[in-house]
Amino acid sequence: MRGTQVYHLIHHQAEAWHATLPWAQPLPFSGPYIFSGSGSSYYLAQTAAHFARFLGLEARAVASTDILLEPEIALRGTGCLIIISRSGTTSEALWALQAAREADWRTVAVTCHPDSPLAAHAEHLILSPEGEDATIVMVQSFSSMLFILQQVLQLTATVSRVSEELVAAVDDMVQQAEAVIPPLLAAHPPRRLYVLGSGVRYGIAQEGALKAQEMSNQCAMAYAPMEFRHGPWGSITPDDLIVVLGQTRHRSHERTVVRDIAHRQGQVLVIAQPDWHHSGADYSAIQLPASCPDVALGPLAVIPLQYLAWQWTLLVNKDPDHPVNITQVVELDHDDFAP
Repeated sequence: MRGTQVYHLIHHQAEAWHATLPWAQPLPFSGPYIFSGSGSSYYLAQTAAHFARFLGLEARAVASTDILLEPEIALRGTGCLIIISRSGTTSEALWALQAAREADWRTVAVTCHPDSPLAAHAEHLILSPEGEDATIVMVQSFSSMLFILQQVLQLTATVSRVSEELVAAVDDMVQQAEAVIPPLLAAHPPRRLYVLGSGVRYGIAQEGALKAQEMSNQCAMAYAPMEFRHGPWGSITPDDLIVVLGQTRHRSHERTVVRDIAHRQGQVLVIAQPDWHHSGADYSAIQLPASCPDVALGPLAVIPLQYLAWQWTLLVNKDPDHPVNITQVVELDHDDFAP
C-alpha cells in the first residue's frame, strides 16, 4: 500500500520523542548560538533559534550553505555552532562544522546517528536515538530533534521543562488530523497550499510546505500571516487551502488575517490552542493543548501538516514513501562546493 511507512511514522512519533529524554542536558558552551542546517534541518534551526531567543538566550539561525559561502560573516566573533543533520552525513553540515572549527567556534551536533561523521567531529552531541525515519522525507526525525533541542534549551536557560505533556498529546494531534483534514480534501485536492506561521511557528510553516512539496510534487508555500496580505493572497481562489499556525498571544492580529482570507474565498484550517479559536468561526480547526506553553508546541503543530502532506499525496496518486526527484541525504563532491 502506498504511503504505509510515512503513515506509521506520523502515528508513532511519541516513542521517538520519549527516547530523547536521557540526552537532555544543558549545553556545555555559552552563546551566542548559531543553529544551522539544510532543508528541513534549516527550518528546524529557525524554530529552535526563535525558541532560544524566547528563553532569553542569544541565538540566530543560518543556513549551512551561508556558512560555507561567507564564513567571515556567519561566524563573526565567537560563539557556538549547533549543526543539525538527520543522517550526520549531509555534505553542507560537515563543511559548516569544519568552517566553525577553523574559526575557533565551539561545535554541537544534533543528529539521529551517534556513529556519523558529524557526531564524531563535533565537540558535543545531542541525539535522537530512535528518530531515524528510514524513508526519504523527514517525519519523526524532524519532530524528535526539535523536541530534544527544546529540552536542552530549557535546561540551558534554567527554566521549567515541558516534556511529558508534549509526548502525551501526540495521539490526540493525530486523531484530530484524521478527523479534520480528509473532509477538507474530499471534493478535490487543493490547487495550492499556503502555510502561515510567524516567529516560533515560521520554521514549522516552512517545514509543512516542504513536506507537501516533497511528497506530492504540488505547489505549497509558507509565509508569515501578516506578510500574507502584502501580495501573496492576491492569487487565492476557492480551490486553495490556507493553514494558519496560530499563537494565542498573536490571536487578535491572526484572526483578522483569517477573516480577510475568508472574504477571498480560500479554505482555512487553523491549528492553535483553544483560546485562539472563537465560537461560530467559519474555518476548520485543530486544537493544540492548552496545558502547555504556546511557544513550546512546535513539535505538535507540525504533526497535522505531516498528515496533510501524506493525505494530499495519496489523492494525487503519488506515493509518500517514494517521492520523486529527491534523495534521503544530500552528499556533494567536495570539488563541486569546496568551503
